[in-house]
Amino acid sequence: MRSDSRRAITIALVLVQLLRASQAYVSREEFDRAVTSNGYRKPADEVYENFAEQTKDFSREEAAMLIAQLIHESGGFVYTEEIACANTDRCRDVYRDNVGLPGKSYHGRGYIQLTWAANYRDASSAIGMGDRLLREPELVATQPRTAMLVSTWYWRDRVRPLLRPRPDWFGSTTKAINGAIECQPGPANPTAKRRYRLYEKVADALKLTKRAKENGCNA
Repeated sequence: MRSDSRRAITIALVLVQLLRASQAYVSREEFDRAVTSNGYRKPADEVYENFAEQTKDFSREEAAMLIAQLIHESGGFVYTEEIACANTDRCRDVYRDNVGLPGKSYHGRGYIQLTWAANYRDASSAIGMGDRLLREPELVATQPRTAMLVSTWYWRDRVRPLLRPRPDWFGSTTKAINGAIECQPGPANPTAKRRYRLYEKVADALKLTKRAKENGCNA
């Protein structure tokens, strides 16, 4: 193959990668608008920076679903810990399993609230922290970057598999996050419906033309 042909192919591949990156990129302005249009304050700089760093492989459509769920779970990126369990030992026995360490509570922490010691262990290993989050679960609540790392790990590991068959079903993401409570047979759960309403405003903020349906929660 001639060198100029190889050069042309290389340039074409680079352009394709740049196009994909531009299609997946969520700007700071869009991110802020997605949050504030849902009635919350503009998030801190580090929230967006951590989000942008850790979602480079997301399409804009998937990113919109993630943003909506992060907003719901964290009260607009305000809370990184289960409110009822913060600064108390009352939840230590609620999330007890055979993996947890004595004296530690594995209640909900992170922007998508991580619970149970086994999940802390798996997340810690997956994001390159060994077993540190099993030993120090409070870091998920006190370190903003760790809170986002754990949340995007959970999305990739636990949410994406349910999305894969129908990537345009928002309800599948709710099912993966809190399906045991919000996705039971019967009338639509009001909390699940609220999550979708958040998503609709996020989709508006990102000006998406391909939007997810509400389906998937009770499927």
